[in-house]
Amino acid sequence: METAIAQFTYLPATKAERETFVQMCVDEVKSGERNPLELEVMLKNLEETINAIRKHPDVKEMVVEEAQKYPEKTFKAFGCTITKTNRTSYNFSNCNDSTYNEMKQEESELKEQIKERETFLKTIRPGMSVADAVTGEMIVGPETSTTESLTIKLG
Repeated sequence: METAIAQFTYLPATKAERETFVQMCVDEVKSGERNPLELEVMLKNLEETINAIRKHPDVKEMVVEEAQKYPEKTFKAFGCTITKTNRTSYNFSNCNDSTYNEMKQEESELKEQIKERETFLKTIRPGMSVADAVTGEMIVGPETSTTESLTIKLG
């Protein structure tokens, strides 16, 4: 019985194979052998399928766990160069900052000012607080979360 992941083995695995595959697809469409709109629908479906697999929490967790087996920040595996990175996300909803909250309410007009305020709020470490010079209120640093990710450079 063939597994789902085995289906990917039919797709190109190297740069040269990708280039050949792309040209074959282009040639099939140009020759009239395949409908270009049908190809676009197939590609969109494949793209959505790949994104759903990548975004699945279990898959993401297992990929990070597997990468942690390599002590180096950048390493080679499966013919690729893989770099481990971290991404920090900020949650500004808990900052107790009335200026920021007011800006968010009028967001469409104030997007640039909101970005500037977020830049300021990022300077306050989580768990710390500072007094706002204008309002006097104590502003709490935003909560942060760090997501591990990989950058893969194909061979």
